[in-house]
Amino acid sequence: MSSISDFHRNLYRLYEHYVGEPDSRKDVYGYWLFILGYIVGSAGVFTFVVGYAVVDGSTTEDTLIRVAGVAAATGLALCLFGIGLMLPVRKRGIQASVVGLFISLAGVASYGALYPANWRERGMGMDAEVIAVYTTGIAIIAGVTALVPVVTGRKGMFVEEEGSSEDPAILTGDTAEGAQFAVFRDENGDWKWHVLHLTALAEGTDSAVTQPETREQIERVRSKISSAGLMELTTSAFRLYEDRDGSWQWTLARDDGSVVGACAREFDERDAAEKSVSFLKDRGPEADVIEIETAAFTYTEHRDRWRWRLVDDDRTPLASSESDYPSRDGAEEAARTFAERFDRARLLDIEHVGVELYEREDGWAWRLIDDGDDVVTTCTDEFDSRREAEEAVEALLSELESASITVAGEPTYEHYRSGEECRWRLVDENEHVIGRTPEGSSNRTDVELESERFSERALEADVVEIEDAEYEVYPAGETDGTNDSLPVTAARETGATGSGGDETAADDATDWHWRLVTEDRDIVAASTEAHANAEAASEAIRRVRDQASEADLIEFEEAAFQVYEADSGEWRWRLIDEDGNVLADSGEEHTSRGDAAEAMMTLKEQAPDAELLEIETAAFELFVNEHDEWGWRLIDEAGKLVAEDPATHPTRGAARQAMNRLLEHLESGVRTMERAVFQTYAAEEWHWRFVLPTGETVAIDDGSYSTRDELVESLGDVRTAADVAQGYTIGDVTVQLYDSGEWHWRLLDRDREEIADTDDSYPDQRGAQNAVRALTANVTDAPIFSIEEAAIRVDGGDDWSWELVDRDREVLAGAADPVDTREDVLSTIDDVRQLAPMAGTVDFDVASFELAATEEDRWRWRLIDEDGRTVASGSENYATRAAARDALADVRELIERASILEIDSVSFELHTAEGGWVWQLVDEYGSTMAESTRTYETRTDAREAMNDVKAHAPDGWITFTE
Repeated sequence: MSSISDFHRNLYRLYEHYVGEPDSRKDVYGYWLFILGYIVGSAGVFTFVVGYAVVDGSTTEDTLIRVAGVAAATGLALCLFGIGLMLPVRKRGIQASVVGLFISLAGVASYGALYPANWRERGMGMDAEVIAVYTTGIAIIAGVTALVPVVTGRKGMFVEEEGSSEDPAILTGDTAEGAQFAVFRDENGDWKWHVLHLTALAEGTDSAVTQPETREQIERVRSKISSAGLMELTTSAFRLYEDRDGSWQWTLARDDGSVVGACAREFDERDAAEKSVSFLKDRGPEADVIEIETAAFTYTEHRDRWRWRLVDDDRTPLASSESDYPSRDGAEEAARTFAERFDRARLLDIEHVGVELYEREDGWAWRLIDDGDDVVTTCTDEFDSRREAEEAVEALLSELESASITVAGEPTYEHYRSGEECRWRLVDENEHVIGRTPEGSSNRTDVELESERFSERALEADVVEIEDAEYEVYPAGETDGTNDSLPVTAARETGATGSGGDETAADDATDWHWRLVTEDRDIVAASTEAHANAEAASEAIRRVRDQASEADLIEFEEAAFQVYEADSGEWRWRLIDEDGNVLADSGEEHTSRGDAAEAMMTLKEQAPDAELLEIETAAFELFVNEHDEWGWRLIDEAGKLVAEDPATHPTRGAARQAMNRLLEHLESGVRTMERAVFQTYAAEEWHWRFVLPTGETVAIDDGSYSTRDELVESLGDVRTAADVAQGYTIGDVTVQLYDSGEWHWRLLDRDREEIADTDDSYPDQRGAQNAVRALTANVTDAPIFSIEEAAIRVDGGDDWSWELVDRDREVLAGAADPVDTREDVLSTIDDVRQLAPMAGTVDFDVASFELAATEEDRWRWRLIDEDGRTVASGSENYATRAAARDALADVRELIERASILEIDSVSFELHTAEGGWVWQLVDEYGSTMAESTRTYETRTDAREAMNDVKAHAPDGWITFTE
């Protein structure tokens, strides 16, 4: 409605600004319809003239003609109709013009629908009918315009004549009395004049924006005034009336007609309004005055149960009790407790998530709380003190932001740090750790590569068992994990196995070595040189067996001479140091041992301390290196190194024992190791380790097995999990999603022990994952709090409110009314914090008066019932509270002697006023339409003036002056 009113007002303003003061509403609308028609018609002509020059094709041309024709024809009809409205035409003429407008627009619509398919010579030929309809409508509009002199209304007879004088002061409202010369012709045709005494009898109480609106107000008064009755008010009265919307209301007026007060609400029925008046008459004269300085607690009873409410000095509710109490004393005690707790209560203004520390029976715990104060997850551990729980939460929050999200039931490689070392473990779909790193590393990359090598090779790895010791023939490869050996791939492609098969590809690709290892992967002996293929390495093992079984033990601590037979059968000598390094060689071959010894003795004179070693068979040498560490090596009869100790020992005896281990396991079996293997071994119970061809152990089990068959059977699950598992780097905290009918998530520590489990559930994995991501994205700023006695919980959404809750989340009190924004609810909480401790107690009787300040810092009274609801409010404002309080004394007297008047029609009211009598014209809705311009000395004078208005106003003419 406001938009329509604004549109109407804007049309009038523009007309007054550019044309002049309108005589009526139809002048304004007629003018703007004429302008609209002119614009629409011009647009049609312009479209035809400009568009016709550029159209190409009959279809486009037809569309252009149709659009231009519709616009031009519509514009002409609107122009003519607007002209007709601007002329002084009677009501019937306007009605005829409206009919003509609709007929012409019907013709325009028919043209737009029928052209060109059903137009002349193109179809059914409906052009004549359409033109006839349109012409008929235009003829009606134009006919009304042409016949204006015949159908001119009364207004045309009162057009201001040339030479008329200026408006008198009484007509401009500058004075209430005046005189006027009335010039007229007598019966003889001569001119005579009268002097008229003009007096302003009444004035309107409302103002209007435009002259037509003012005219409507006057016409309404003229139509009602002749039938108006008369009521004489010598005392105050309650005016009981039905409003325009059908609701009943009442006002309290003094004997002079001024309104003192009004009802605070509208009533659906007359009886309800009358009951409200009766309540005011019965209770108002004796009602006490309630004054609230800052804030107060009020108490109400309903069905023998009591509740409290906190109100400010405007009696605006700020807080109310959540529950009711059996007695008033209980409600008062609850209100005092509320004031004490609210003042110290923590504000739970959580934007995303917070952490609450709370006490259980056996200790302290923590839980995550979302912005709705709902528990997200609760910890499983308990702490001895609140500080310990707080420290645990602080550590958790720092890790949770970057925590990995894993899914239970999916095999996973977990990379983690233990102390200063990096480690990994393999978790299967049943959440069991089935494999792990054999030892930690300070380099995380090394550990990640270690798990990758296990993942890549576990699926096709063989299962082996070393009963005591075994020779392993293996291809040379890199030990950094990037490539164990090229032959592994070749062996898979050709179908080779660890014990045989086509090894040509492997033999052609790399060198081969051998090593003698025990069940515990201790290397007893190893090759000293590379071999061309696996067969050559196996042959080397055979030679070691042969040589070692016949070898003597040679021990020396300094350099020594050796005489040996070369492969060609010739004899040679050489000088070696204690580390086995050749210092000198004969440089030539001798036909016999004696010749070689003789040549050697010549040099021995230069090295008298060197021992003399004659090698007729292979020999073990025990030696000490530059670090004073001992080792052994096996030299064949030609003086060639064929095997050596892979380790060093602190003493000669330890080196001898290592050599003896070789001799103990000399006849161990030989196995070709082209790919990684699961090696099973028993140590009270059965275990496995995962060994690469290089001999490096990259994975071990995390448990044990009762029998070897059980272990071998379980390796199938290990292979599968190792092959499909995804890798995650975890810290002190990991988030794990799991499905238990619905999806949940929990927090696990580094050792996979549960830290906390969520209380929420989600319909699918994506929902749980999104919830976790939202949590981790905001957890850094999560406040850590503890509720001592109570906390203030902010509840947002479409509306904002607050609640005071205890540590068990029992609601103690809440906001009386919701507000629109978060800022408003925080402001309300601040007000309650400030006002609650100093609030007094106010008792609402059956009826009580209350003084309240308005927005303009003025004061007025209102009457409230025992529930604190406003029954009536004053209509007058006072500068101070004291003035409003003094005015209540008069209000009480007015209420006591006031009569009840039911207004059901327009009435004149006679009132006593200071210094005399006045009258008012009141409509059926209780609104004052007009009132006397002066106060009359006697009741008779006021009544005669009122009768004059009643007699002459219905026939009075209307003049407008600037």
